[in-house]
Amino acid sequence: MKKLNVFYRQKLVGSLIEDNEERLTFQYEDSWINDEDHFSLSLALKVRKESYDHLATKSFFENLLPEGEVKKILEMKSPENIGDELNFLKKFGVDCAGAFVITDADSLPTPTSFESKEIKLETIYKYLAQKRSVTEAIVNQEGGRFSLAGAQDKFPIILRRNKFYIPLNGEPTTHILKPHVMYFEDTTDTPFNEYFCMLLAADVGLNIPKVDVIVGQYPLYLIERFDRVFHGKNLVRIHVQDFCQAHGFTSKKKYEDDGGPTLVQNYRLIKNNSFSPLKDLDQFLKWIWFNLIIGNNDCHSKNLSFITTDEGLRLSPFYDLLCTVIYKGMTNKFSYSIGKQFKWFDLKNRNFEGLAKELEIDSNLVFKIGKEMIDKIDSMLPDKRAEFEKAYPNIKTVHKIEKEIEKRIRHLRSNIPRLK
Repeated sequence: MKKLNVFYRQKLVGSLIEDNEERLTFQYEDSWINDEDHFSLSLALKVRKESYDHLATKSFFENLLPEGEVKKILEMKSPENIGDELNFLKKFGVDCAGAFVITDADSLPTPTSFESKEIKLETIYKYLAQKRSVTEAIVNQEGGRFSLAGAQDKFPIILRRNKFYIPLNGEPTTHILKPHVMYFEDTTDTPFNEYFCMLLAADVGLNIPKVDVIVGQYPLYLIERFDRVFHGKNLVRIHVQDFCQAHGFTSKKKYEDDGGPTLVQNYRLIKNNSFSPLKDLDQFLKWIWFNLIIGNNDCHSKNLSFITTDEGLRLSPFYDLLCTVIYKGMTNKFSYSIGKQFKWFDLKNRNFEGLAKELEIDSNLVFKIGKEMIDKIDSMLPDKRAEFEKAYPNIKTVHKIEKEIEKRIRHLRSNIPRLK
């Protein structure tokens, strides 16, 4: 039997245990249960005395790990066995998404004992030129210790006085750096794609973190972490749970088509658990329309999260917004069905009316938000594209995104009369 401790700041929350058959269990510590400020790891793992079984435990902890090619490369290149969730978290769990630190140590290092190492852009460019996974290179060559969920190659950094540092023993990170997507054709421009789409999202009223793009030998997308805040001089972790964790699904079910959450399930999750459901549901409906209009078919349920605030759970700022359909090899199906339809070009009035009925809301609200999003994007897109191309004259990506959005707006307006 193997065991890891789960900490919130300096408090022991519980134990992650793996038996001899590699089955996981999680149990909250009595001191955490009795703490008046305690909270649950996720909505699927409520605080209780009884331990949680393998599937329930895995639904939270597996979702902290990278996925796909990134995880395979890390496992292949690591000198240690990190092929299961517990061993992976033993090595990299000191800096994950959210508030919890996962370690085999009996206590956490204090801020005065944190260690970090500067990482220069030239070093990152070197690994990209070698076509290496930067995640793998940073942890195996530079000694970084962290785990970021998702299939894309990315790594967390500490931005301090305009220099980048990687954590070596558990210091909270402030930002995430994302190079271009490496596993599809002609995707060297994805940092510009995501940067533009995130700025556009903010302009039409979606809540997003601070973002930037670093121009150099290779473009790098930079996003400020919303699960980290300063308390005085100390940077502290804030608890988040993505919607797969909240529902109790592993990352293999992040898409509806793979048995994961539907729009209705996510809507009800917000309605039943948000401290401010009306505001968060409005943001959620805008998010659906925005992804549909820009052509983001990768807006699965791991790209939605709750963040823990002093008042309660709130929908977190949005992330991973980009136009995926301009790249070859990426799916042409939306991440969710809308009235039983996954393909945007087959959507009709009846599909959105069916969705509204399932959501138990007036269909007028669904179409009102959709029309507002379409009209806003349509009116500001030419100026936003021109402004972007003036700042980055050699980047043609936004022109492709503009053409895709214009095509979708024309189609939606002509085929869905209630959007006119």
